[in-house]
Parts: sequence; structure tokens; C-alpha cells
Amino acid sequence: MQLLEKIREKARKRNRRIALPEVEDVRILRAAQEAAALKVAKIVLVGDEEKAKAAAKANSVKLDGIEIINPLKSKNLDKFANEFFQIRKHKGITEAEALATAKNPLFYTALMTRFGDVDGFVAGTVETSANVARAGIYCVGVDKSAGTLSSAFAIVIEGCKYGEEGGFVFSDCAVVPDPSPRQLAGIAYSSGNLFRFLFEKEPIVALLSYSTKGSASGPMVDKVVEAVRIAKELYPNLKLDGEMQVDAAVDAGVAKKKCPDSPVGGKANVLIFPDINSGNIAYKIVDRLAQDSKAIGPLLQGLAKPCSDLSRGCKWEDIVDAIAITAVRDK
Repeated sequence: MQLLEKIREKARKRNRRIALPEVEDVRILRAAQEAAALKVAKIVLVGDEEKAKAAAKANSVKLDGIEIINPLKSKNLDKFANEFFQIRKHKGITEAEALATAKNPLFYTALMTRFGDVDGFVAGTVETSANVARAGIYCVGVDKSAGTLSSAFAIVIEGCKYGEEGGFVFSDCAVVPDPSPRQLAGIAYSSGNLFRFLFEKEPIVALLSYSTKGSASGPMVDKVVEAVRIAKELYPNLKLDGEMQVDAAVDAGVAKKKCPDSPVGGKANVLIFPDINSGNIAYKIVDRLAQDSKAIGPLLQGLAKPCSDLSRGCKWEDIVDAIAITAVRDK
């Protein structure tokens, strides 16, 4: 896919260090091998080196030139444990608990990202999305401009006339079940930034609903209307509009009838869903039913540095794409 190759080429130019825990999962190892070969990032594996090498050997994966860090043997372990203790001591964590957490490869990876030892991390083949998000929030921290952690999917539909040559960002599809208007506004901001990083084009953001500009009414519509008001106030330079049905958001002919005065109608390339139900259903419909399509994510957003979650059912090829996308982001 041309759009994905453009992202990979941008990643090669950035030459970022991306860390991967879960080193006993062969999908992680294959993705590390391929990402290193494609030079989309400098890969750092975090975990038990002996187990990683044994798994690689058993599955004919070569890890030549790929750095492997074992938290238990790292000279940074005490520093990271102390940092985590300082972050969480207000919640009553003990120094011993902080040390145990820092020994966990996922949290060690997130702390590496916090300290700038790596530029971002990708995880989630074994760990739950909740754990990956928790590591991001606790160790990396939330971006104050966005105000909330959320997730997004990079959607690429080859040959599609809508969006950015078939490229979209869908959000939130995996983290915030029922976002408040303020959270929706922050999600719109984060998703617009993500689109700009990925596609190097202006994000055009539609906050979706079952209503377009007052065609229906009710509490679910009111929430989106209020989110649009907040977003326009907080992020005046972001091109966004709503409330809007998805056909009015992406199809110029429909927009001309339903919302002719909207700066977004018929042009949207970033779709913000009103809740996790609609977002999750939408991305999976596209991923399963649209020919020549790909949904990459969930990509965590709204954090101070780039982090990406993975579906536990993902393929190793999906991890390579997540690595490349994480490498082109600044947060």
C-alpha cells in the first residue's frame, strides 16, 4: 500500500529507537527482525535475553544486531524504580513495590521511554490493553494539551476516493468507553495531530453522530454538540466540525445537501466516534469487509511520548506497521 510505504520511508529518515517487550512471543521477534531489516527503526527488545534467543532460534528468527536489555541485569533498574516510586508514592506504593514494577519488562520499557533512552514503545501481544495503557499513563504521562489518554486506528483503504487517498484516523475505538464532551474534544485534538504525523496533510476532523446539524435531537447528540463547542474554543487552529453523520462527513455530494456550510463536510479524514461501541464496530467493519484495507492499532494517543498498543490477535506484519507509525510520531 502506497500510504504505508510513505510512512515507512518517513520512519527510515527519522531513525528512531523503538522498544518492544514481550520478547518470548515469536510475533514480536519476527517483527523486530523485519523492522530492523527495513530500517524503519532501531529496535530494542526488553526482557530475558536467553529466552528471547531461544525462542528466536526455535523459530528461525535472526536477531543479529538487535539490542536486548534484561531489566533484572540493567544498571538503570534502581534509577527507574526510584523514579516510579516518586511518581506513585502519593498512591501509597512502597519502594519494594516500585522495584517489582520496574522489573516488569512492560513498565521498564515505558520508563525507558520516559527517560528518553528510547523514542517510544510498542506492546500488547501478551499484555492487555489496560496494562499497556496503565504503563503509558504512569510512566510516560498524559499530554496536558489533550487532557486524556485515548486510542486511534490508522485506516488505509487502497483505491478509496474518500479521506486522504483512502487514509483515515478513527478514534476512540479501544480506550474510553463513553467519553465526556471535554474528553471528545481532547480526542479530536490528539487524532488530528496523529493524522498530521502519519500523512503529512492537514487533518479535517468530523465529530460523528446519528444527527447532522440538528437533524435529530437527544442526549447523545447534545454531547457531541458540546464537544464541538469545547474543541473549537480550545483548539481554534484545528479544522473540525459536527455533529455529523458519517456520509455527510466523507461524501461531498451528501454534504452539499445536509451541511452545505460546513468546512468539514464531505472532506473529513479524521473520524471521531461518540463512544467506544461505535468506534470499535466501525474499524472492525472496515478491516474485515473492505477490500485492500488495513487497520493499524490501537495506537495510544494523548500521552507525552509515542506509545502503541497491539491487538492480542495481531499478526507480526501488523507489529511492523505499528513500529513504523510509532517511529514517525512525536507524541
